[in-house]
Amino acid sequence: MPTGVPMDINVTKDYYSILGVSPFSTQEEIKQAYRQLALRYHPDSREADTSTRLFHQVHEAYAVLANPETRRSYDRQRDEKRADETAPLILDVVQSQETLSSRHDEQILYALLEVRPGTVSSRERLPLDLSMVIDKSTSMKGARLASVKAAAREILDQLNDDDFLAIVSFNDRADLLISDQVGVSRARAKRAINGLRAEGGTELLRGLRIGLDALSSYRGHDVVRHLFLLTDGRTYGDDDACVAAAAEAADKDIGITAMGIGEDWNDDLLEEMAALSGGTSAYVSSPGQVRALLHGMIRKLSSVFATEMILSVRTAPGVSVESIFQTSPSLERLQLSEGVTRLGPLEVETPRRILIEIAVEARPPGDHRLLQADLFGDVPKLEKRSERLRRAIWCRFTDEGIDQEEQQVPEVILRLVSRITLYRMQEQAWSALEEGNVDQATRRLEVVATRLLDMGEERLAQAALLEAKHIAERGGATERGRKEIKYGTRRLSLRSEAYD
Repeated sequence: MPTGVPMDINVTKDYYSILGVSPFSTQEEIKQAYRQLALRYHPDSREADTSTRLFHQVHEAYAVLANPETRRSYDRQRDEKRADETAPLILDVVQSQETLSSRHDEQILYALLEVRPGTVSSRERLPLDLSMVIDKSTSMKGARLASVKAAAREILDQLNDDDFLAIVSFNDRADLLISDQVGVSRARAKRAINGLRAEGGTELLRGLRIGLDALSSYRGHDVVRHLFLLTDGRTYGDDDACVAAAAEAADKDIGITAMGIGEDWNDDLLEEMAALSGGTSAYVSSPGQVRALLHGMIRKLSSVFATEMILSVRTAPGVSVESIFQTSPSLERLQLSEGVTRLGPLEVETPRRILIEIAVEARPPGDHRLLQADLFGDVPKLEKRSERLRRAIWCRFTDEGIDQEEQQVPEVILRLVSRITLYRMQEQAWSALEEGNVDQATRRLEVVATRLLDMGEERLAQAALLEAKHIAERGGATERGRKEIKYGTRRLSLRSEAYD
């Protein structure tokens, strides 16, 4: 190790690139790289001028990276260099632990990422480019379609004249009723909504494709594109194609809010479509809820600050991501594809929180960089494109005992892990039931009910107990009970974050 550690760390220089090593390199790998480069660029080499300059760069890089404390300080300063009062976006990290034991084969670590606006512009909200895809199959007849039509008419009055709205209806065929700027088509759009009649079957893909095509990319980057899908039935034979269409929508930064009305709809399909696009799925247990859900979503989209939000996660050898959940503004299970997942847009007043569960294999004593998270996003109001924030997760490993009182897990992480665990437990109950294990499904739901009672969630606990009884007596679940418990346990996380 070099004897002289520089007083000032130059965070504008990439010391890892200078040494030709990865940020996840061990101290021994850094030492080996330095020795090879120092020998190559020693002033006694033939290209004296070049060798001397490069030798000093290599020595400076090694002086910082060879010392675990200065290396960690360098990494942190580089990560936070742009996180000041003038930064458009801010990314904070809270870890469940800062110290892990070198004696254990594998340990679990949680990292909570929170991204929020840095500098908020006074500029008016971004224009909305919306597509409303409405199921008008026979099962929507009556109160369901009437409530959707009423909500759609009210949404028109909530939009600005420079917003765009497409309205698509579908059953076993699909029709583009209107696709225009709201200011020039408001009355015509209301007439089209009033003319909707329930008939025919349900072929979701037909409506989805027309609705996505209506969201035009030629309107530029400075718009918020979103599709609302409202259905009460199951599509047949085109599930995979619907998922593929949602993935294509994600590539165009189109979010999907999928609303299932009643009980006879495929929640797994709608949830997967929404998750792929950075959107959300919702259970509408009664027609009257449609209006509140749509109005709430329009308010959220009207406060969008950042778009094109993408999270990249890179792990060191022996480190893996066990699960990753978004916990705010809604609880969503995220899927990493080659270390990348798409997030929904960032709102002005609601931070986006992501909880990462990390499995870590044993490491020798010392500081180790375990994970690197990169967040990318556009901030149209500030005319910022592809803003990038980077944070590294470090832990100090020790072969000595760890004082658990001194290293308490932050309350916010404990609370979120508890809610996510409850959500997973009800998932496991349905999985057990699908495998024919009625007793296990019943027991898991009873445990869910007990925990809900402990939390004061009496109504949801009662629903879990009733469903457990139904499964025990009849060997199967009701669609209403299953959806009520699934979406009810998802909402618990949102209520918990209100107290942070």
